[in-house]
Amino acid sequence: MEASINLQPAQKLRVVHLADHTGRLQVIFPESNMLDISAVSRITKRRFEPVNHYHVSGDPLIKPNSVNTLLEASMLKESVFSIRTKVGGQYRNITSAELENMFSGPLNRFENISINAQLIKPSVENHEDDEEQILEALGRFQSIRLKQRIEETLEIPPLPASSHRIIRLSTDKSAGTDELCEVIALDPSLAAQVISWASSPYYGAPGSIESVEDAIIRVLGFDMVMNLALGLSMGNAFQAPEDGPRHYEDFWLDSVSNAVLMEALVKSMPVQDRPKLGHAYLAGLLHNFGYLAISTILPPHFSILSRYQEANAHLPSDVIEMQILHFTKEQLGSWLLRYWSLPDNIWMAIRYSKKPHYYGEHAMLAKLLYVSYQLRHNGTIEPSVLLEIGLSLEEAESCRDQIYQKSAELHKMVALINKMNA
Repeated sequence: MEASINLQPAQKLRVVHLADHTGRLQVIFPESNMLDISAVSRITKRRFEPVNHYHVSGDPLIKPNSVNTLLEASMLKESVFSIRTKVGGQYRNITSAELENMFSGPLNRFENISINAQLIKPSVENHEDDEEQILEALGRFQSIRLKQRIEETLEIPPLPASSHRIIRLSTDKSAGTDELCEVIALDPSLAAQVISWASSPYYGAPGSIESVEDAIIRVLGFDMVMNLALGLSMGNAFQAPEDGPRHYEDFWLDSVSNAVLMEALVKSMPVQDRPKLGHAYLAGLLHNFGYLAISTILPPHFSILSRYQEANAHLPSDVIEMQILHFTKEQLGSWLLRYWSLPDNIWMAIRYSKKPHYYGEHAMLAKLLYVSYQLRHNGTIEPSVLLEIGLSLEEAESCRDQIYQKSAELHKMVALINKMNA
């Protein structure tokens, strides 16, 4: 394939490999689009799944006419694209006529297999409208009998008793270490997790940690233990998903990594702008709570969503969620946390964590979640947001790199959580 000459920068094409029990299929579509797996199934009368679990840049191009290939039909109407033949390779320009000629054999078809991502309706702007949007979305799922409110429509797990106690304690301004120890001691598994956390190499505390009181006074502090215990106990309300995206390593590893990065970012901020450290940690720990909620409450739809995320790793998760579910995990997760009476700043920060230009109440915590997410996914961070939280890009990346250097210790901490929740 020769590069076309004197062509302006063109839209990139994305290559994804799918397979079922009888063979493989290559699909090619514009990078600005979302692959519609259901459309592929309708066209082929087969049920394909992505072969590679996670490629932001897409799969390598298989030699034309050597494998069945579906190409997005709308590409025939454009003039020029760019494509690469291997992951990490250089993009090369190609006209639509050249593309049509390359894939003119009997194994290839041009069909409508993708959706322009810009045409996918975004979530509502205001959290006060979330319940209405979620209920409207649930009405599309025929297997769900709708009622007037979300909690009446969905089978939402009850909030664990330990979480109720910790939330009540958090509103008591006179509460101290003794009261917190008493509450955590009522849940032996939770107490063991807190002690193990404080004993982990990540914190490097001298000597052994033998009690929750030790964990509070010597290592973690009152607020940290309060919010860590609350996050861990709430996570116990849900089972870890069994049919999630195959590139998604572990819910708790993602949550803990985000929490400790939030902690590091807050400590690096100017003192006068810092939110409460414990609240930043808890928001980081619960940032993906909607993911657990979807997997538990809507398992068939969660499985479908997971396959779409694997095939469309180049797109933001909320875009894919809006197309498949018609609401986002941030909407459902924040609604659930609000329903369970968590502090407003926690659920509101999670709700607006994908909106860097949100300037409403608790915006600072929301922006920190946005920065943390972008750092962990190697995304571009809008300079204005860094300015607002008082950090340079170099300072923010340094926080991330410090966390990565302790990844072995984080894995051990997460292993303790998974073991106790098994």
